[in-house]
Amino acid sequence: MLLISISLHALSLQEVYDNADSFGEYDKYLILSNDTIYTGGLGLYEGKTFIDCNGSIINLQDGNGIWVYGDENNTTNLDIQECIITNSLYFGLSYSGESNGNIINCNLVNTNFGLKLFDNANISVNNSIFSSNNSMGIAIYTENPILNISYSLFWNNEDNHLENCPG
Repeated sequence: MLLISISLHALSLQEVYDNADSFGEYDKYLILSNDTIYTGGLGLYEGKTFIDCNGSIINLQDGNGIWVYGDENNTTNLDIQECIITNSLYFGLSYSGESNGNIINCNLVNTNFGLKLFDNANISVNNSIFSSNNSMGIAIYTENPILNISYSLFWNNEDNHLENCPG
């Protein structure tokens, strides 16, 4: 008989961010563990942040997701990889104002909008899955955001994408 035990525990994503150090070009460099479920959203309004989830889950607990906002004086950046982002009533990831980032190998599942882009956001998405989102996988508000997307899958969303919504 083989017994496999998996121990998962929860930790606030905000707490991990608050305790993160800088590394290389990043002001905050987060390396998450795949045996931990990270809870709650995160708001970024300055600097460059990198989150490597290593396949871990970010459970947004029916709240807001991870949002990135920069202004003309402070462009804000979030590069995120290998995350499962789930359970938001609003969005998984949102970039607005003067923001940019890369989303690589992420799954955005069971949110209202998987990814929302506003204003002058400039985002690249590669090898990611948008699934079972209540409104749509990706929503682009206004005509200014730039989205480069490759090797990604949309499955079982109410709508896969909508440009210049709600217009």
